[in-house]
Amino acid sequence: MSSSTLKVLLPALAAAFISWTLSVYIHYPMVQGSIYSDIVSFWYREPGLAAGLKPCIDYFFEYPPAACFITYVARFLGGPSIEGYYTVFALLSLPAFLLLAYSMYRLAGRVAIALALSPSLIVYGIYNYDHFLAALMALALALYLSGRRGSAYVLLGVAASVKVFTLILLPILLSERFRWRYVLFFLAGALPATIPVIMLSPGYFGEFINYHASWGLENAWTVWLTDNPFSPTAKVIGWLVVFALFMRSLTSNLPVEHRCLMALSGFLLGSPTFTPQMVLMILPLLALSPPAWFFPPLVEISNIGIILTRFMVDNPTHAWTIPQTMALARAAALAAAWISVYRQWTPPILLGFFKRKMSVVSTDHDVNKS
Repeated sequence: MSSSTLKVLLPALAAAFISWTLSVYIHYPMVQGSIYSDIVSFWYREPGLAAGLKPCIDYFFEYPPAACFITYVARFLGGPSIEGYYTVFALLSLPAFLLLAYSMYRLAGRVAIALALSPSLIVYGIYNYDHFLAALMALALALYLSGRRGSAYVLLGVAASVKVFTLILLPILLSERFRWRYVLFFLAGALPATIPVIMLSPGYFGEFINYHASWGLENAWTVWLTDNPFSPTAKVIGWLVVFALFMRSLTSNLPVEHRCLMALSGFLLGSPTFTPQMVLMILPLLALSPPAWFFPPLVEISNIGIILTRFMVDNPTHAWTIPQTMALARAAALAAAWISVYRQWTPPILLGFFKRKMSVVSTDHDVNKS
């Protein structure tokens, strides 16, 4: 590995380590004033977790099988205390942070340094399972764009067993070149964690679907159309938006990485559930989409504001509250990013800046290939 490569890669990895350290600290359950984390919440919400039972098998857990196994390993190795469980989960997360930074470096050179210090990665890192998803997805994209498509599909399958969102990317990638073996590669990645759950808890998947289908509007802009966070009409409108944006992404002639960003961000723009940690999965794609670079800071500010204001109000899922105002601002910024990528439009005031950045990215890619 050349010295010019290390000059970019090592700062990116260092940035990821800093983000991981800060995330571990701000969510640590014994720190006074720590920020809410789903991972900590699970300990108190799920008696089976504290008792050492297997999530997805011994009791229902609303996440895909690989997420259940990660949780169980954290409890098994961490022991019967929340400190041990949290510490092991944090240590399991460190490779994901580093892999995400490495993969973003492969995708976009030194842009990875800034994205590895993303406020959302810090605040929503040791929070849920989205950093595992983002890392696997980023490496899969890097492999796909370098021509190693079989390995890329396997990793996307593994990522889907952590969180199912990579299913959105599958039609986009297959539209470039459909081969049944790519579908089989995807299944080869998804099934190892899934088959044990199917065999040991056959009812899990039906319960999984029912649970998520019954969930209300969460941080979705469509909540502003109604005073009912469980409004079926608002959900239908949201899914129509998802369908329209996805079809435009699927049929576009843009490069595949831009279409992937359009598909994922289009899903987030219409989905009835857009939890703040979901932003992590679009970080690698933002690295590849210079027309959208103006908007991530706006997405980040509003995204962080959701959790920081959520516990300040009595009904944080209702319109006209501070958290939902933040979610609305985030949706507006993400929609602007979608349009910028779709139209390949960059704000004129920043055009010269982005041209210089693209020159740097091009240089970094040349270094990566050498």
